[in-house]
Amino acid sequence: MNRPNPPQSKSPLFLIDGYNLWWASEDIGPDNDTGTLEGARQSLISWLLETLTPELTAKTVLVFDAKNPPRNRTSLYNYQGLIVHFAVGYPDADTLMEEYIRLHTAPRNLTVVSSDHRVQRAAKRRRAEAIDSNLWYQRINHEMRARRTAQKTDRSKPNQKLSDFEVNAWLQDFGLNQQGASESLQQEIEQELKKKKRPRR
Repeated sequence: MNRPNPPQSKSPLFLIDGYNLWWASEDIGPDNDTGTLEGARQSLISWLLETLTPELTAKTVLVFDAKNPPRNRTSLYNYQGLIVHFAVGYPDADTLMEEYIRLHTAPRNLTVVSSDHRVQRAAKRRRAEAIDSNLWYQRINHEMRARRTAQKTDRSKPNQKLSDFEVNAWLQDFGLNQQGASESLQQEIEQELKKKKRPRR
């Protein structure tokens, strides 16, 4: 069935169930409710942009249900590198996420962030990584805090080649399937980590 609002990317690294992650988060979730769905969405988008590197942000798709899409936006738009997709024309966000999973050209490189069992089953059928939203949120926060601390304390060897252990640790920390990650992806991550180790001038 051809839909008027098909997936934008066939090779994202992260496919995120927006409202599911928002409900599972501690700092930006219901306990810090702004009172509107638009405010909730924006708080989640801002957190992702602050937390993920620009390179990872550009490979992330954030999916929302289409019941109350923003009036001043199209159902699919790019916000500072992040693809935001409302499930207009689909029964729900889960159905749109299943379509992203079905069309993915390298599903073993995909991490699906959702606590919904239906979406997780769709991911596992294609051997993508599936992780509960609350676990991914906690893992990302922990990893980012650790790396910010490391950046402040260790800037002495900016050109040092990263070990295989460091690259694999990055893949594992972000919920990526290490065995399915391509060589080009590992090189990209290695370059990103090198940037983070460069001293400020």
